[in-house]
Amino acid sequence: MQQSINVAVVGAKNLIGEAVLDLLAQRHFPASRVYAVDGEDYEGDVAAYGNRELEVHQLADFAFENVQLAIFVAGSDAARRYVPDARASGCIVIDFSAAFRADAGVPLLVSAINEGLLTDAGEAGLVSVPNCTVTPLAQALAVFTGQGLKRVTVSTYQSVSGAGQEAMEELATQTTALFAQRETEVNVFAKRIAFNVLPQIGDTDEAGDSAEERSVRDELRRVLALPALAVEATCVRVPVFFGHGWSVALEVQDALNRDEIALQLEQAGLQVVTESDSYGPYLTPMEATGNERIWVSRLRVEGTRVQFWLAADNVRAGAALNIVKLAEAMLGKGYFA
Repeated sequence: MQQSINVAVVGAKNLIGEAVLDLLAQRHFPASRVYAVDGEDYEGDVAAYGNRELEVHQLADFAFENVQLAIFVAGSDAARRYVPDARASGCIVIDFSAAFRADAGVPLLVSAINEGLLTDAGEAGLVSVPNCTVTPLAQALAVFTGQGLKRVTVSTYQSVSGAGQEAMEELATQTTALFAQRETEVNVFAKRIAFNVLPQIGDTDEAGDSAEERSVRDELRRVLALPALAVEATCVRVPVFFGHGWSVALEVQDALNRDEIALQLEQAGLQVVTESDSYGPYLTPMEATGNERIWVSRLRVEGTRVQFWLAADNVRAGAALNIVKLAEAMLGKGYFA
């Protein structure tokens, strides 16, 4: 008989929390009970879990001893405050925030790449999940690690949903105001996002790299186990509600064959778009929204250099699916025995 456990999803009412609950139900994760947990703003609210509604429990007084797995998608502040409480209660934690991603003692995992680090159920009671910009990119780049991957240059085109619900509302409000020829208000972003692009996500350091660009560089190096990998990233916020895009250029040690690379990408679980198929000749973030696939378009290979376009649903493919797959892998490796 398959083991069944109790699960808490912390941050159940945000976009990623809702997607995690949806995928847990859709993939028939063996949970005896699922708790939806969030902050005081959602007191008395409910969260969807398949065709059921779950009462939203208050994070401040939630009893983590009642669950074996806590999935945190509530942001760094909540993770720093409540993950220690969950761990002290004997709970295994999967955290989707920046709180522990740089901690050498906490595995940073992408299920398709390095879940093999889940080797000892006694050691990794806390695992961290990369930024939703990193996970699809890492899955594509992992194909090239055996080819002597030397350098990655990437420009990201990130939808406003990556900045949360208030960011989406700001884009909608600004768009409506512009069509009505009214003044726009800027609150979430530094400048107007509607009909605009913002070439900086997060504060910059002395070198001029933004927080998001540092995240892409550092997390890719950890996930791919390539600490010296040269990563040049420019992260851009675009006026799109859902779906991220990546323009990727990379260099490897030896010359490659385009058809072989396309086959390897497919074998790694990515969807390669060609001019002859129904999605051709390329796939947009809008078309990637609502599914868990990572789409590769405009694949070009010239000797040791490769270029391609990625598109994925940042909420589902970039975050929630990886979280749920890691939960499934931990269950299979006996973490909750």
